[in-house]
Amino acid sequence: MTNITVAYQGVPGSYSYQAMNEYFDDKINSINTMLFSDVFESVESGESDFGILPFENSTTGGVYEVFDLLANRDLFIVGERCIEVKHHLMCIPGSSLDRIHTVYSHQQALDQCSRFIRDHKITPIPTTNTAVSAQLVREKQDPGLASIGSLLAAKLNELDILSDNINNYSNNITKFIILSKTRMPSENANKLSLFFTTPHKPGALYTALGYFARENINLLKLISRPAKNTPWAYSYFVDVEGNMEDPAVARVLELLKKNSPQFKILGNYVAHNLEV
Repeated sequence: MTNITVAYQGVPGSYSYQAMNEYFDDKINSINTMLFSDVFESVESGESDFGILPFENSTTGGVYEVFDLLANRDLFIVGERCIEVKHHLMCIPGSSLDRIHTVYSHQQALDQCSRFIRDHKITPIPTTNTAVSAQLVREKQDPGLASIGSLLAAKLNELDILSDNINNYSNNITKFIILSKTRMPSENANKLSLFFTTPHKPGALYTALGYFARENINLLKLISRPAKNTPWAYSYFVDVEGNMEDPAVARVLELLKKNSPQFKILGNYVAHNLEV
């Protein structure tokens, strides 16, 4: 792909920035934003051709703000990229671990490093992005402050690494999704992401999932989210194996569309699997 513009959340050195450069091999123009919703707006307005956002982590689960945006906005998932995430504690030159009292990072990164933070009695403060946190530490020039992020974030902000690989779990993978205004179907697509709600009656979810079982379609993920306008009602995000052109998949989609109060095909794309 050439002459395209991609929106990502954060700044250079963020994991979104890394995933973007891995997915789009050719030279691209990039737009960095402050918020996840800004990425949606950039693509919807035509300012960007694609957007990329973190979607799910192998240890801390889904990035639920992105799930909710997908359900309520008009973009589609057209690809995904998984990257291995290794978190590092970084500070201004001349500081030391025993001087650190506060650490900044995105909430997901803080959660993924919670043991290290607890063991060293450091106060965590969430920010919008891991690389933004590194910028903040550089700007404040306070030896008691640190951030958690990537080696690239440390390099770009001229910070020292105090402790490396501080994740709770060594196999720490984050999945990023590629967003577009159009579906961009592919005959090689092997993963389907869906959003739907069920009628408020006994067995409704069981019935919906039974559609997949009867057609021997493998369910990869099922996540429930609160329905925003109805207390104690839920909507569902499902990933399954398959291509929309497959007759069995098409039959399931037709049944879900017919029997779900809300139904949306979020995307049909090529899965990316990373083994570490």
